[in-house]
Amino acid sequence: MATHSLYSIRPAIIQDDADGIVAVYNASWPESASADRMRESAARRPVGDLYQCLVACDTKDTTDAIIACSEARHAPWMRAGTFSVDLAVAPDWQRQGIGARLYDEQLRWMCAHGATRLEAEAPDHLPAALRFAERRGFAINRHIFDSVLDLMTFDEAPFVGAIARAEADGIRFASLAGFGDSEDAQRKLYAINRAYSLDTPGSDNETFAPFEEWRKFVCGASWYRADGQIVAIDSAQNNDWVGMAAVGIFAEKATAHHMMTGVDRAYRGRGLAQALKLLALRCARRYGAIRVTTNNDSLNAPILAINRKLGYQPQPGHYTLVTVLNK
Repeated sequence: MATHSLYSIRPAIIQDDADGIVAVYNASWPESASADRMRESAARRPVGDLYQCLVACDTKDTTDAIIACSEARHAPWMRAGTFSVDLAVAPDWQRQGIGARLYDEQLRWMCAHGATRLEAEAPDHLPAALRFAERRGFAINRHIFDSVLDLMTFDEAPFVGAIARAEADGIRFASLAGFGDSEDAQRKLYAINRAYSLDTPGSDNETFAPFEEWRKFVCGASWYRADGQIVAIDSAQNNDWVGMAAVGIFAEKATAHHMMTGVDRAYRGRGLAQALKLLALRCARRYGAIRVTTNNDSLNAPILAINRKLGYQPQPGHYTLVTVLNK
């Protein structure tokens, strides 16, 4: 690994380095990462996962403080040759070539493992991060908008009619908790989650984790609550599951994250998404969350409109980036 008079680069030891890595990430991506969740993800990494995490450390600091980090990964369900790469440098250490050295190290590793296409992200409020990526051949693929809702001031009264109208139309709402969080219920949730995810603007439209892996990193996650997995069921159509909303609970920050809202194409335009979102907000309140965060693709106009109607406020977002490597 690379060594410089001011810093050295080495492979990360996630259980030991997670706090330092997260501190670097959060300097650019405010409150985007948690050391505990990083350790949790590392412990649940699937068989066949190709993953490398590198850190740059301050050689003049006796604590070996982490000043930059980078992760590269190819999950077993990703398209052949596709890798994701993340990189961040602490603000005081930028423009010293550290990011370039980390990226070069990761690029060599990814190419050695057959990389032909790379995916990355850049905060939309940091032009230097986008320029860094563009100089390395990346181009903007999508723009993701982040937003936050203050639950302390949110008034659900103007929106509750959506639930009543859906129920009058033969739709009933339930959560996985109501089904005992059984494997059968999880499989049904997985099926619609997969379908809606692949039908969302900006989705890969080709890759999604298989059930056992999805179950492990969703249902087995510390943020998972069975009553936060809410489904819409058509009582008149064989009790088909025709919509869903998912909310994760991050108690350490009194925050919930609205992860997914989806409705079958045949049921759209009937207010189901708004009803599901409202039920997810109620769940967040039950767990003491004082705010809810979410993110959506810039092309997902219907969901963005619902979020604005509910009172979500825009936050800095990010670009998804792609480059194809020349062989």
